[in-house]
Amino acid sequence: MGRRSKRHLGAMILLVASLVLGGCLSLRIDKVTDGAEVKPLPREFAVGKTTLAEILASYGAPSDIVEMKGHFALHYQRSFYRGGQLSFSVPLSDVLKTSPKLDATGNLLRYDAAVFILTPDGILSEMTYENGIARPLWNTYWK
Repeated sequence: MGRRSKRHLGAMILLVASLVLGGCLSLRIDKVTDGAEVKPLPREFAVGKTTLAEILASYGAPSDIVEMKGHFALHYQRSFYRGGQLSFSVPLSDVLKTSPKLDATGNLLRYDAAVFILTPDGILSEMTYENGIARPLWNTYWK
């Protein structure tokens, strides 16, 4: 009886191995960049002195304009999306009416952005810049 059990076990292992080797493996990687390049803040830009015309001449049309209780903000943004999916499935629908499937997915969205806040008469009152793509991928991904 011990030999028979070993033969059945061997047959089962062979069956499972052939199903795994006959399975479907797929990998999808997405890379999408949206928006124009956002330059770092120029040294010549100064709070209280730089005008709306100078900002528009340097950066062009903003991605968004936001009204802010008497002030307004010009928002320049570029987004970077990276995503991936790994799938493995074993086609058993003819035998078991189901097909086991394993999926793993992940994605990361980062931004480069510059924001200029101006007074109602078009004078720069605040500015900020964020270079999101410059951060290491793994440090950003796990936070």
